[in-house]
Amino acid sequence: MIALIWAEDQNGLIGADGQLPWHLPADLKRFKALTTGHAVVMGRKTFAGFKRPLPRRTNWVLSHQQLDLPAGVRQLHSLTELRALAAKTPTETCFVIGGAAVFAAVLPFADRLYRTRIQATFSGDTWMPAIDYSDWQCVQHEVGIRDEKNPYPFEFDDFERC
Repeated sequence: MIALIWAEDQNGLIGADGQLPWHLPADLKRFKALTTGHAVVMGRKTFAGFKRPLPRRTNWVLSHQQLDLPAGVRQLHSLTELRALAAKTPTETCFVIGGAAVFAAVLPFADRLYRTRIQATFSGDTWMPAIDYSDWQCVQHEVGIRDEKNPYPFEFDDFERC
């Protein structure tokens, strides 16, 4: 199974200079809970935004370029390789975590979406590709708890392809 997981502001913004434009610990906690123990797939620029591979996950970088990656990080050279990876373990979830170009390329054959929507507007340079939600059914919706650590209103939505 292939799932996309991301957080966006109310305008669909997902990044600023290779980083998240906000700090929302509840979203980071959810991301960690969902992806730990699974494969995470990201583009070259997204991987460059991390200081190290994400722990307790199999880290894959999707890029046509030949990359010099740190130990424990593997490379996928094509979407065909990604689909083959997911097909090897159909009961496991392979999480695509960014960036925008990878989301756009994988969206047509993704099985699930895990979206955090932040009800605020931020500045940045990377937006989530348009999604036709008529192809998706919301199977879980949760309003996040706003507090001193999570200063923005937010909600979690999980979707399955119809």
